Amino acid sequence: MRFVHLADVHLDTSFAGRSATVRRRLREASREAFRRTADLAIREDANALLIAGDLFDGDRLSFQTERFLLEQMRRLEQHGVAVVYATGNHDPGSPLSGPRALDWPGNVHVAWDATPKRILIHDREGEPVGYVSAAGHASDQEKRDLSRLIPAPKGDLPEVALLHTQVHSSLGAEEHHAYAPSELTYLIRSGFDYWALGHVHVRQELSLDPPVVYAGSLLGRTHTDTGARGALLVDVTDREAPEISFRALTPIRWETITVDHLEGADSLDRLEQRVAIVWRSFRDGQAAAPEVEWMLRVQLAGPCPLWKELQDDENRDVLARELAEVLACLDVVIMAERVHPVIPIHEHRIRTDVLGETLRLSESIRRGEARLTALEAGTLAGVTSEDPAAVDAYVRELLRDADGELAARLLGSEGDAP
Repeated sequence: MRFVHLADVHLDTSFAGRSATVRRRLREASREAFRRTADLAIREDANALLIAGDLFDGDRLSFQTERFLLEQMRRLEQHGVAVVYATGNHDPGSPLSGPRALDWPGNVHVAWDATPKRILIHDREGEPVGYVSAAGHASDQEKRDLSRLIPAPKGDLPEVALLHTQVHSSLGAEEHHAYAPSELTYLIRSGFDYWALGHVHVRQELSLDPPVVYAGSLLGRTHTDTGARGALLVDVTDREAPEISFRALTPIRWETITVDHLEGADSLDRLEQRVAIVWRSFRDGQAAAPEVEWMLRVQLAGPCPLWKELQDDENRDVLARELAEVLACLDVVIMAERVHPVIPIHEHRIRTDVLGETLRLSESIRRGEARLTALEAGTLAGVTSEDPAAVDAYVRELLRDADGELAARLLGSEGDAP
């Protein structure tokens, strides 16, 4: 059985807080990414398209999206591609209300609630090639472990399970509500040849034997959804050696870059030039198609002659608009909370007060000559290891460029001596 696995499409997301032009383009991009997914299924002779929840962002559906979605489903039907869709916490419940009241074509099978569905999948010649079992969310507050409601697989054909769930051990799970929570150990032991998961927006393989996989969101929704987005092409015809490949499909990518070394950025032009250098270096290192559009967040950091000007909302808006044009990005957001005045650190390091002592301690820690023995891994957000050496390395990295910020805070907002 050959299928395409996608999740978290979130059609008709409002993208609140963006300009009308950007919101419109992002909604168009969601539909475009779904159309590309249908193209992939048809082009690769997939037997099925599996949607692991949150096809919709809510219970309202624009006329344009309704027409578009039904058109794509009928196109898939014409090419013999079955569609199995398990609802998630954004699109739960009865087919009698909301966007689920659509007149779905016969190739679409929807698991609306916790009642499991088991769909026999056929190839183009009508021969059975496998089964897909699915359970959906009956409400937007599903607390049950739906994975345990799906009956164990049986028979000699490949068996795939489809579910919108938060697996406790998955990367990024803490950023999502614990709806339909499940345990990885149970999924592995359940007997299915592949678990097609949605809900967590980070693409990841929780297990390879058998594959337990999050496809990630089809299109990024915020600046936390970085990296290429798309769907997975999966072949489980050989149940002992499944094949999984990621296909980038989204026309828009969200990224964040940090721009430091701003000591020479003493004018708007020089600041923009510095950002442009960092951005182009980052962009050129990405394996992105030339036609990809970018939603860019720029995190300015470190000493900067324009630090005070950058605290003004209007100035940041001007910088963002000009950078969007210069860098050919769809949208740019400027973050400047980490910039501070240009301070002669070497002069303050020899002081005999609290500032001098703080700067000398910071330097000693970076050099490995001193360590903060009271720190434990549990108190540091970026450390998962309990190894004291890992804690020390993380603290040294945190302090790598921190002297200016430490001095600015201790000296006061204008960088003057206390």
